[in-house]
Amino acid sequence: MKEKRRKKREIGEGIEELLTRLRKEKGWTYSDILMRLPDKTLTEKDIKKWEIGLKYPDLNMIYELSALYQVSAADFIQAKNNSFEKGLASVNMTIAKWICYFLNISIYAAIVLTVIFYVFMFAFSLWFFVTMLSTVDKSRI
Repeated sequence: MKEKRRKKREIGEGIEELLTRLRKEKGWTYSDILMRLPDKTLTEKDIKKWEIGLKYPDLNMIYELSALYQVSAADFIQAKNNSFEKGLASVNMTIAKWICYFLNISIYAAIVLTVIFYVFMFAFSLWFFVTMLSTVDKSRI
């Protein structure tokens, strides 16, 4: 388990982290990025989803982002691969990312909420089955 965590730390920056860091270094908002990108079909929600990791930019967009931020496309592609290696595309992380997106909270807070939700659902399931067992007609068994 410790080796797995250590390996995740060694992997490097994911594309979510890279995009967020570059935007903040420039002091740009989502609107600023939209104005600078040639693709006018994008919305602020698209950029936010990239930074959370709900959606990933395609190869053409990676080249546009590369030119915008003056970072090599290879760095963007490596960061995208790093995200997959870290397991950021897993089902549990996707649930946490959607919570993050809708509640506008950090990914760590969303992970905590996801765990709390799982614990609550387990407790509810346990209560439900115990209740059902106590209502079963024992004379039939």
